[in-house]
Amino acid sequence: MKKYLIAAALLLASLTSSHALLLSFDSAPLTSGTGDPLGSNFTLDYAYLETVDGLGDPLTNPSWTVDGTAPAVSASSPSLAGWGASTSDALDVRDQPVLFTFDTPVDIAGFSAVLDDSTFGNLSVEQIQFFDSSDVLLGSINVTQSTPGFTASSSAILTGVKKIVLPTAAFYDNVNITPVPEPSLTVLGGVAALGLALRRRRA
Repeated sequence: MKKYLIAAALLLASLTSSHALLLSFDSAPLTSGTGDPLGSNFTLDYAYLETVDGLGDPLTNPSWTVDGTAPAVSASSPSLAGWGASTSDALDVRDQPVLFTFDTPVDIAGFSAVLDDSTFGNLSVEQIQFFDSSDVLLGSINVTQSTPGFTASSSAILTGVKKIVLPTAAFYDNVNITPVPEPSLTVLGGVAALGLALRRRRA
């Protein structure tokens, strides 16, 4: 039985291994990119929270909306802006939240983002938020912007993520998004073989 348990552990480990999408923002201003290995392209825009409709009536489901009047999202050096000692570029989210929008919803097994090495930012705890296609909140991660180099991270599995919102008043660097891995045919075959072996042993 012990060897079957070891085999099961190895198969589960192979199911959870995957490559992450890492955005370092160390090159030119980034507004879009490929979502591989997430399997969906994405765009980055400055955004605002839409709370009323065209007639001024409150929306049942407030949603994060692209600000069409804002400039393109940019990456720059926090140190040049007087925001910490970082020597590499980071995503500038000082004045307005940034909205990640995926072309098609993605399943996420992990997320992390590193803030610059400064004590600037909102004193209250902010949140990175994840929404589905209907702007329903799927989950959130607390962000302490006044802690230099703070890493906001979560290993919670979120399915059907369409939007990710980074709260304002900070520089974000090394955003890391890990997709939920899809089992390969080899792994599925191994699971089937393991199940057959266990059934034979019981018989």
